[in-house]
Amino acid sequence: GDMLTDEDAQVHRSPGFITSNLIGKSADGTLIKEFEASHGTVADLYKAHLRGEETSMNPLGMVVALLGAMDHAATLHPDHKDEVFRWTGHVREAVYAAFREGRGTRDLCGPEGLTTEAFVETVAADLAGRMASGEDASVYVPEPAKAVAPSRKLSGLYDQVDSEAMKKFFDKFDVDSSGEITFEEFVDMTLE
Repeated sequence: GDMLTDEDAQVHRSPGFITSNLIGKSADGTLIKEFEASHGTVADLYKAHLRGEETSMNPLGMVVALLGAMDHAATLHPDHKDEVFRWTGHVREAVYAAFREGRGTRDLCGPEGLTTEAFVETVAADLAGRMASGEDASVYVPEPAKAVAPSRKLSGLYDQVDSEAMKKFFDKFDVDSSGEITFEEFVDMTLE
């Protein structure tokens, strides 16, 4: 599994966004969970940071692993479970929102992506607002995609279309030869 997730992460340009969760059971049936970032220690970026160089490290795998560990610990010792879950939920959503909204690190957002420090600052500001709201964390759900009619090329009748005649008809009304029919050209076409 680790090899496949690592390969998938590379296809999507970053091993920084994945985490590895190892799950087992103790003799008494209690779940044992271990969470780790799959990207390792990123020693090269840490050394660059120590040299004073600008870095853009994607901490998503590490953050998700840490949040998973905190949630598991709160489940095992539930004295402050609700508070822990609220905080970890808001952190998770603040981090995900940063990437969704183009405020992520350079590995996923390209050259215009943020430095490590700027990423941490934007997530911290978002997290502060979420925590101050007093609300529980809610999972982002994108709006459903608008239905798109399938191409008519997929219907069985498409083979019966006389493409040459259609092109000739189109060109007759595409008076400026732009390859597009303007509204005025369309009106002329419907009146004929």
